[in-house]
Amino acid sequence: MIAKVLFINLFLLNIITSRKLRTPGVDDALNFKTEKLNECGRCKVLTDSFSHWLEKTSRGKYEGGDTAWEEAKLKSYARSEIRFVEVQEGLCSELSKYQHECYTLADEAEQMLEKWWFHEDPNTVDLHTWLCIETLKHCCPINHFGESCAPCPLDKDRRICSGHGRCDGDGTRSGNGICVCNRGYSGNYCEECSKNFYATGDSCERCDPGCEDCSSAGPAACKSCKTGWKLDSGVCTDIDECLSSSICKSDQYCFNKEGTYRCIKCDDSCKSCTGAGPSNCTSCEPTYYLWSGKCITESLKSDILKSAVIRMIIYIGLLVIPGVIYQAQRHIALLVFIIFGIYVYYTERSLEHDSTFNVYFKNFGGIEGAWF
Repeated sequence: MIAKVLFINLFLLNIITSRKLRTPGVDDALNFKTEKLNECGRCKVLTDSFSHWLEKTSRGKYEGGDTAWEEAKLKSYARSEIRFVEVQEGLCSELSKYQHECYTLADEAEQMLEKWWFHEDPNTVDLHTWLCIETLKHCCPINHFGESCAPCPLDKDRRICSGHGRCDGDGTRSGNGICVCNRGYSGNYCEECSKNFYATGDSCERCDPGCEDCSSAGPAACKSCKTGWKLDSGVCTDIDECLSSSICKSDQYCFNKEGTYRCIKCDDSCKSCTGAGPSNCTSCEPTYYLWSGKCITESLKSDILKSAVIRMIIYIGLLVIPGVIYQAQRHIALLVFIIFGIYVYYTERSLEHDSTFNVYFKNFGGIEGAWF
């Protein structure tokens, strides 16, 4: 008998000691993700955690030892001191958010939790209601707000905020009870549609993207247009601000978006441009030359021209070969000509802006200055 009593005392002492060691201090507060919570929020986190550990410990009997003897000598496990200590030992430890706030309030409310556990009926007395609303007075019942837990105001149909919002401070000891409406709703009781929304039945839907105000769905229902849009044949259409050449600075290009635009800086190699990257330049800094939308140096320009001359000579030479073969083997000459044509096509295609055609017919209008 003495051994069994000693075993239970040691078991309780071990759990209580581990609980004390796990209580977080300054270092723990730094390790857990925390955000600012009001008093009601803290209390709700604590009672939710307590309920979590009630569920985790709902096995209905002790672990190990002489179970029949223990249940005969102590209260049933469901409301036993052992179970309460087990809940306390795990309390708040499962949280990845607001854990420090939970631990802090758990220490402050430890005696109150004990009182609820041993003196109240959990089947009729809810922990959150008893602790957070009635005892600590951190919260209010649902649909009540403020220090005195006044009821939230109701509309003519006795609904809170017409069912399209929430009462400010609902369920807490703060707030003023004014309706905080959901997106698209306005009015004292959220009974109206906001600007840029239209009514359909008991709900409010967003107008077409270009509408400032509308009567129903679709672009043809616009009453007025947003900034950056214009009314055209009863429909709001986007204004292309980029059609104006002076809307951006000289070293920027215009990017049009629905209802607006952006001025974006040109690539560092360009003095002015029409788009992103180094291949959309329209003018260059001194000592640089504009080449198929790129700003290049004199030496690079010379290299491109020389390379184009070499390719031109090779292509002319390749065209001579089928002509020579044609005298003896017409079919073979035709095949060789096709092969050479494919070779020239893919070679020029891989060169993009520096193709022989661009060099001689688009950039310089001929081969002047291209020779060694």
